[in-house]
Amino acid sequence: MPAYQRSDLPKLLAAIKQGKPCPVYLLVGDRYLCQQAAEQLAEALIPAARAREQGLKLIDGDQEEPLRTLSWLKTYSLFGGRQIFKVSGTRLFPAQKEAASGIWEKARTAYERGETRKASAGLRQLAALAKCAPQELAGLNDEEWQAAFAFPRPETGWLREAAPDDGPSAPGGDVESQYLTALAEGWPADNILLLLADSADKRKRLYAGLLKAGAVLDLTVAEGSAKAAREQQDALLAELTRDTLAGFGKTMEPRALPAFLERVGFHPVAVVREAEKLALYAGEAERIGLADVQLMVGRIREDALFELTEAFGDRDLSQTLILATRLHENGVHPLMVVAGLRNYLRKLMLTCSLRQSGPPDYVEGMTFPLFQKGYLPALKESRGEWLKQLPSHPYALHLMFVRAGRYTVSQLWDMLEKLLNAELTLKSSPLPPLTVLEDFFWRVMPGTGSQRG
Repeated sequence: MPAYQRSDLPKLLAAIKQGKPCPVYLLVGDRYLCQQAAEQLAEALIPAARAREQGLKLIDGDQEEPLRTLSWLKTYSLFGGRQIFKVSGTRLFPAQKEAASGIWEKARTAYERGETRKASAGLRQLAALAKCAPQELAGLNDEEWQAAFAFPRPETGWLREAAPDDGPSAPGGDVESQYLTALAEGWPADNILLLLADSADKRKRLYAGLLKAGAVLDLTVAEGSAKAAREQQDALLAELTRDTLAGFGKTMEPRALPAFLERVGFHPVAVVREAEKLALYAGEAERIGLADVQLMVGRIREDALFELTEAFGDRDLSQTLILATRLHENGVHPLMVVAGLRNYLRKLMLTCSLRQSGPPDYVEGMTFPLFQKGYLPALKESRGEWLKQLPSHPYALHLMFVRAGRYTVSQLWDMLEKLLNAELTLKSSPLPPLTVLEDFFWRVMPGTGSQRG
């Protein structure tokens, strides 16, 4: 049976209500969509809230022990009733090579903070990619490291102390075979397994086994800015917006929806939260208008985030922290802040490259009139395509060049890596989002401890 799509979720829910649940559900794709679908499945599997609270077992992928989970699945409940074992970020489907650098940074940071369990979990993920035991990571040479993780081998001296002494980081053939055997033989009918994963290799035998014995729900969304990808993203976000507002008995006028989606961007969590905020702001009104969107969403998106990136570019740590706190208090989703910072850092990196790669040659301390009348025309003639990604107003572009002079390309690259680590932490850690963002600012802003790990 092929994998189900998001539009097929009602079919799965209907089958459960008809007394035909699957023994296992694999939800693959966007984390918020997976969590949302998992909540609906859990509610259908155990309708009573109190019984669901007792019967739902939550397992964090960082602490998952697949064979222990399998043992629980094979065991009848002492108290009777249905049991759901929900594994978020399951290790049964290891991370892809493209995510290795972020996993490494996350593990190293955890080790430096003394969070040994968290560091060990990251090293297990890396060991799975390298197809070795965690203790063997430190022994990989430069070529082996590059081939396994797609980034240059860093300093690995700390690995010998931090690597867990418990074998491979993800299930090998034996674990996979045991799961396949259990799926074929079956386990107690009242025990249900919910697996949530960012991605899953369809070539794996386990994936095929899950398709045959259970249900795979594909919740992936096309990435990028291509027309087809944007259409899919916008359709999903529009559906989330309508569903969220419908829960409050409200709708949004057609011309307001594009403005709303443009201001929020592709962040399913943020779309839901901002739609909830609009519904509450509307009060007794049943329809959300363009003016409501511009007042409640546009100001935050366009002004406050702009102020934050400006303070960040000016290396004003105090003001950056104040603005980050203000955004948090106003309910702005932290991933929106991350997206704004990422775009700003990329523009700074591009500007920094232009400054260093003449002709025309950029002169440090160049005044705005000289920049506008002398340097900018020559730059447009030689690098016009590059400028399309930077501010169009001459003065704003001049300020960007001034700010870019405070960094080197390597420093900006390091900041982007640390921002990726912060984003991964926001998506997978129970830490307060504001704490994660504040930690990022303290780490990267010059003169504020930016040289620590």
